[in-house]
Amino acid sequence: MKMHIFENIKLRYGILAIFSSLLCLVVVSEIFYSSKAHKELVLRFEKDHYSKKISQMAANWLNSYFKQIELVVSILSRNSVIDEVGNLNFNDFEELFKKGLTETPFTTGFYVTFKDGSMLQIMKLNHLDGKMFYRTEREKSLPSYASYALRRLFGDDQGREHWEYLNSDLSLISKEIEEDTTYDPRKRGWYTQAAQSSIQFQDNIHITWSDAYVFNSTRRPGITVSRPIVTKNEAEIDGVLSVDFDLEEFKKLLVNIKPTEKSSVRLINNKNEVLASTFGDDTFKIEKNETVVLPKITETQDEILKKAAEKLLATDETISAYKIKNGKEYLASMQKLNDVPFSILMITPQSDFISSFEAVQKSMFLISIFVFLASSLAVIWLSRRISDPIAKLCKSAMAIGNMDLENYPMPPNSDILEIQELSKAVDSMKLSISTFSKYAPKDLVRKLLSTETKAEIGGKTKEITLFFSHIDKFALVSERLPAEYLIFHLSEYFDELTKIIMENQGTIDKYMGDSIMALWGAPNPDEDQVMHACEAALNCQEILKKLEKKWDPLGKPSLPTRIGLHTGQAIVGNIGSEDRMNFTAIGDSVNIASRLEGANKVYGTKILASEFVEEKARSKILFRVIDRIAVKGKNFGITIYEPICSIKNADDKYYKLMELCSKSKEAFELFQARKFKDALRLYLELAESFPERIQSITPTIERCKQFIKTPPSRDWDGINYLTKK
Repeated sequence: MKMHIFENIKLRYGILAIFSSLLCLVVVSEIFYSSKAHKELVLRFEKDHYSKKISQMAANWLNSYFKQIELVVSILSRNSVIDEVGNLNFNDFEELFKKGLTETPFTTGFYVTFKDGSMLQIMKLNHLDGKMFYRTEREKSLPSYASYALRRLFGDDQGREHWEYLNSDLSLISKEIEEDTTYDPRKRGWYTQAAQSSIQFQDNIHITWSDAYVFNSTRRPGITVSRPIVTKNEAEIDGVLSVDFDLEEFKKLLVNIKPTEKSSVRLINNKNEVLASTFGDDTFKIEKNETVVLPKITETQDEILKKAAEKLLATDETISAYKIKNGKEYLASMQKLNDVPFSILMITPQSDFISSFEAVQKSMFLISIFVFLASSLAVIWLSRRISDPIAKLCKSAMAIGNMDLENYPMPPNSDILEIQELSKAVDSMKLSISTFSKYAPKDLVRKLLSTETKAEIGGKTKEITLFFSHIDKFALVSERLPAEYLIFHLSEYFDELTKIIMENQGTIDKYMGDSIMALWGAPNPDEDQVMHACEAALNCQEILKKLEKKWDPLGKPSLPTRIGLHTGQAIVGNIGSEDRMNFTAIGDSVNIASRLEGANKVYGTKILASEFVEEKARSKILFRVIDRIAVKGKNFGITIYEPICSIKNADDKYYKLMELCSKSKEAFELFQARKFKDALRLYLELAESFPERIQSITPTIERCKQFIKTPPSRDWDGINYLTKK
């Protein structure tokens, strides 16, 4: 018969009998642990984790920067003003380039070149250390406060270059015209390279990076990133949009990512040439014919760099440890940047990481090994019988405590009596809580548990953000569908909206028929509660569009939804009786949020937010002002806004939407100032330019017409008093 030595024994007896002796052995072993082991452990960790992580972080940071530049170039080359190249004036690009140059560090120039030879270029001067001169007076230096230069070439005026010099706030200092120039940007390598890419990749226009060359404007070496501008049907190139990087400026970029003071960081191109380096000996040369010669890492006389190149280029390894002739040890890491033709090479002396351990007293290494080998068998055997079941039980209990029942691990089987009984108790507790969680929002319970607050009647006044939603004309939908189909249809709707609210850190307060009440800022504080609520509302409307496309082929009715958002003080806490209570919010702010949801019916909008929401989220959300209203039952006014989109998710339509918001604000201010004719004119223009918004504009248009015909009294406050919920 199968026997188990420790079957059904008391857990504490086994732990005391085995681990009391092991504890003594561990203490003795720690005394004699050698410094060499510490050193090897640190170096292994540094090689496998720290250096790799640091170099990867640096590569990710550089890659993110370069991709940002490529994104800027791509967006500018696809901008609507560029789509009509044949009708452009240089002024269309000037503001875009100025903004791009001032907001992208380490770039030195933005320019666009058209196929007729016209060119607009804006470049930085403050990195040239006062070594820039006038074009027509070669010995006369530019003023020290000249920060930017603007250069224009016109295709119908060959041989003349128009220069303007600007100070740090982009104000004009002086201008000049250089005569009899032979510069043709179309013959430059970056232009021909970008033009060739448009021929090779017609279906996917590529960003191109040039080799290092001497800039015509500053006579300094650098590289250029370019993208061709093509016609709408991509049949031919209309020009090239480019951004310049000075190689000296790249050094400043690399200084930001040095892991230690003695580390060296190099930016390598796909020819294994050093574009920039924090190490002073890696210098480029400029030949008499202005060819830029970059040092190759495979041909260097620097033993440290040469050894690193041999180690990394000969294998697929991204990190390598090595020793040079004088006995010094180094760690080298090379990471390729995604989608751009560069790599980052970092070399760090190992002494930077292990110097603090070299003074540790060396001890009896063999004794440590013997002690741990003697105890290892017992530890392995005991861990299988005690540690594993306890660890699994801990995970099960933590999952229940966190209401994470979807990822709940099954309790373990064990020969130990206490673990058997505890496993049964934990499994029974999971079943009970799983049943209970169907009737209460798990996310709310999880947040309440995290506050470690006892469940009792009471509440506190807090500033929270409230979310009310309601399905438009739900009664008609419920009449069309049988009850059993309606329940499943509504369940899918609630699942998607609830998921979005929770993903944006919201708390579901309750479901009321076809409506949802949610809140942010309670029970846990949320510094970005207003932003999260706005994101949730916008995302809910986006998911409803996708659901409508999914439901339509299946014959399921769409569920258009109105949403109201308001931020304000409310009483938040447990409300009800001692036996049964509900965590909720009450107060005037709750009523206002509910009324704003209903106000959508008046203005034909899908989301309405109060002025308090707009004030706190305007830096991250684009809002359109709608009106100033007093909801039913209130005698004070609130300016209401329609959230349009998140600024971080702006697309090609963003500038058009900004125009909508700007004109809406101007018209609203004219209306509030009793300038009804001017306001009416602007509102009519908005209705014509944005016919999809006409329903939200119409109420104010009608009021303008009414007040033009019959002006309001002198004490008119500009508020539209709503009479319906």
